[in-house]
Amino acid sequence: MNLRNLESCSPAIINSSTHQIEFNYSKLKHVAVGQYISSPPFCVGGYDWALKFYPHGSNSDTEKEGTHVSIFLKLLSEAKEVDAEFSFKVPDKTGKPTFVFGPIVRTFSSHPDDGCRSLGYRDFISMDKLEAHFCKERILVISFSIRVLSSPSEIYDCSGGLCDDIKKLWEGEDSFDVTFEVEGEKINAHRFMLAARSPVFKAELYGSMEEAKSSCIKIHDMKFKVFMCLLRFIYTDDYEDRAFKCHPSDKLVQDLFVAADRYALEKLKVQCQQRLWVSISIDTVLTTLILAERHSSAWLKEKCLEFASKSENLTQLSVTEEYVQMMQSFPSLLVELRQKVKDSSDSMNVRKKQRTS
Repeated sequence: MNLRNLESCSPAIINSSTHQIEFNYSKLKHVAVGQYISSPPFCVGGYDWALKFYPHGSNSDTEKEGTHVSIFLKLLSEAKEVDAEFSFKVPDKTGKPTFVFGPIVRTFSSHPDDGCRSLGYRDFISMDKLEAHFCKERILVISFSIRVLSSPSEIYDCSGGLCDDIKKLWEGEDSFDVTFEVEGEKINAHRFMLAARSPVFKAELYGSMEEAKSSCIKIHDMKFKVFMCLLRFIYTDDYEDRAFKCHPSDKLVQDLFVAADRYALEKLKVQCQQRLWVSISIDTVLTTLILAERHSSAWLKEKCLEFASKSENLTQLSVTEEYVQMMQSFPSLLVELRQKVKDSSDSMNVRKKQRTS
């Protein structure tokens, strides 16, 4: 395992830094679920950090036991609260960083009652996709960036920026001028904020539609938790709550993807697409493929077809109930999938001929 510093800034305390870590993935097969490999410690923003990599996942008590790798950024220093922005990139076999997660901002803390020392992604990427797309000659490369937003001396307070103020506006008790009812639950919001972020909300709340005159709007065909994530994104640009200890479920992200398309929130839709691709598996690929078809996501559709067309994956998928449902309801997708299999086979045959000639 090698850790390299790629770039940093600030001549005094280094407040941001990018590192690249390399693993010989073939030597990690013996590592059990819940066991991790730690990077050497590094200092950013006056605090010591380390990267924790779980080759077979961090939690054995899940449906995805042993199927996804986990990755976490750990605060080694003692600190009450440290706000840090971090992101991960994993280059494919050509060296292109095709998988990018973040940046996101989280609060780290060594205090037992506040925050968490380690934050990251439990279901970071599926093992089968990692081995197929991201391990070159059994070497896995992960690049991660961290930017510390807190002062170690705590002389000044970094809060009070635009994002913080808008979030406080949503979390406050007054100035709301519209209420939504979802699954019998009431949620308050601001018309101007929703209209500024979504052209669909703008048309509903300020146009000639009935909702423009109503103080309470019922939302149909959407779960309460999904609508809350939608509003959280509108106010904070992040659909995850900082209190979350792990990722939202695949099903929630699928539903949020549909909601993002419904309200024309393109950035949220892109984030959901990336998250769905990262966690793609035999259990989710066909459902995600159908969603991509229904909601005009050519990129996600292509990724799902690539995954499903692999011979070992198609063998498992062809005996599932979801595959039968796709045959009946989306025959065009089945045609495209079969064409993808044929193209892949033809390409493989061409490469074999080139090697033997």
